[in-house]
Amino acid sequence: MKHELDFSGREQLYYQIYDYMYQDIVTGKYQIGDLIPAESEMMAYYKVSRATVRKAMDMLADEGLIEKKRGHGTYVKNLKAKSDNQKIVNFLREHSDGKRVASKKVLDKTVISADQEVLENLQLEEGAKVIRIERVRYADEKPMYIETNYLDYQWVPEALEKDFSKESLRVYYVNHCHIKLAKAEEKIYSILADERRARLLQVEEGAPLIYVKRVSYDENKISREYVEAYYRADTYYLTVELAL
Repeated sequence: MKHELDFSGREQLYYQIYDYMYQDIVTGKYQIGDLIPAESEMMAYYKVSRATVRKAMDMLADEGLIEKKRGHGTYVKNLKAKSDNQKIVNFLREHSDGKRVASKKVLDKTVISADQEVLENLQLEEGAKVIRIERVRYADEKPMYIETNYLDYQWVPEALEKDFSKESLRVYYVNHCHIKLAKAEEKIYSILADERRARLLQVEEGAPLIYVKRVSYDENKISREYVEAYYRADTYYLTVELAL
């Protein structure tokens, strides 16, 4: 565990522990069958009560990610939460050991005037403002992909105050906005890295990238998030399930 809690009161402690553990599980730090730290160990590390740790663990169990076995401890049960979208198309990392430490770095977080493509995907009126959050995802020190999220500023103006290098956008939507993303549509392209993306991903200029455009909708079919992501083609591959 290499995480620190924010004791300022801006966010519940159990939510922070839940978010850290959720990210560690779904990003591959833990694999199915791995034993996670005991409640007593988390209590000592985070300096919180057993009730706080237990509430975080209950949330992970409700998501189907962990399972407690009496006399043995708590194990990782799944790497994908039950509430996640069931995708036909998946991007999979080619990790040899699955033990890399995942991290995120925020490159830019600002309010901009939405261009035509963002307006159309978020179903906004001309002149609307959006929050743009650009991040790089890492496994250990290796950059894996660049992700840019566009959000309606009128919907989540307080998102500018959040540190999304530590906090999960997905958890933020659920816990702070009370929105659950229910459906997503993706367009997938093959492109060549320009100078900036090559530098950020530590690949040669002109190296192949997987370019994804995604629009995510809530349960009322309202588009809430538009994402553009650039994956290293030497690190990710695509799987497609076909119904015949």
